[in-house]
Amino acid sequence: MSDYIPYELLPFELVIEILARLPVVSLLRFKSVCKSWYSLIKSPSFVTKHLNHRKNKHIGIYSRDDQKERYFICRDDDQCGHEYSELEFPHKAPSADFMIAGSCNGLLCMWEDSSWDKSAIIVWNPSMRKLVTLPKPPLARMCVLGFGAHPTTHEYKVVRIVYQTYPYQHELQPYVELYTQGTGSWRGLGSTFPLYCFIDITRKASQAFVSGAVNWIAEDPRVSVGYRSIIVSFDMSTETFSEMILPPALADRERRSLSVTLFRESLAMLCGQQRDKDDCCIWVMKEYGVPESWTKLFSFRLDWPVYPKRTLGFMKHNEVLVSTIDNRLLSYDIGTKALVDTGIRGHPSSFHFEPFVESLVLVENKNGIVDGQLNPL
Repeated sequence: MSDYIPYELLPFELVIEILARLPVVSLLRFKSVCKSWYSLIKSPSFVTKHLNHRKNKHIGIYSRDDQKERYFICRDDDQCGHEYSELEFPHKAPSADFMIAGSCNGLLCMWEDSSWDKSAIIVWNPSMRKLVTLPKPPLARMCVLGFGAHPTTHEYKVVRIVYQTYPYQHELQPYVELYTQGTGSWRGLGSTFPLYCFIDITRKASQAFVSGAVNWIAEDPRVSVGYRSIIVSFDMSTETFSEMILPPALADRERRSLSVTLFRESLAMLCGQQRDKDDCCIWVMKEYGVPESWTKLFSFRLDWPVYPKRTLGFMKHNEVLVSTIDNRLLSYDIGTKALVDTGIRGHPSSFHFEPFVESLVLVENKNGIVDGQLNPL
């Protein structure tokens, strides 16, 4: 007997389980197999199932050199190891670069790196090769972006914290605008936003979307002596801000060496190595919203001539991505102390890292209306 079984004879439930484990590029082709597969692959329930199977499989990396900006996806799993593939960014803008503001559910929020009065914001699904340009928000002197999704409806949201003057001057209260998927416009939030000063406000403020909230590092200018670094969070459900303290051990670290990211779905703090001073270190908040759960996971030091400029994020199996002062992106294994050159080059300050997964999540359909809602994850 032949081992081949026509798919028509397989239980449809088994077909669903098989398809949910396939890459997006295959599923886009399989939509043409038959009407039932087309309807299945487009259904919100299948999109959710597929997304759940793809978690923690890829990493998105942005770099920029003197020639162009570049976007990479690294497949990071046990079967394939680290495979870096370059993406072609489909949006073309004259004399401008796009930087990653954040990622969520396989979508990347991109921000045009040009003058403030012309900056465009787009949401891009690289796996689907689809993007949407958001309506131009009002002018601003400086602003910070956050990107995430509502925990129940899973509609993506972009929050924009706007300063009409430099925040360290404390002259004007910043205000907050919010874009929700499919609405077609920005809306202001009536709640008062404290005078937080976001670290490295020149479009490079790191963010991490955890437990339905966007998290940034900021400073609190209301402290009487000096500035106090804190984590500022924006809840995508309640649309309110809150703050959390950093691990006490990081209180005296150089503010610009700090960044936030994800570590296995938990909020993590990265602190870069300072010349002739402290090691690189990684802290994880094991229970989100509970400062007492901060736990130091790793610390390490790279010696000259390999001096790290920034600690960017995590690969699998305790590997950390670091950029160096000589324009390289390296992967450092904390356990074996092995240092691997990824072959990716860029200005040290231009590297940006985002945890990323392949997904079938749509940005918007052709009519600008949300094409169905995802089922609960």
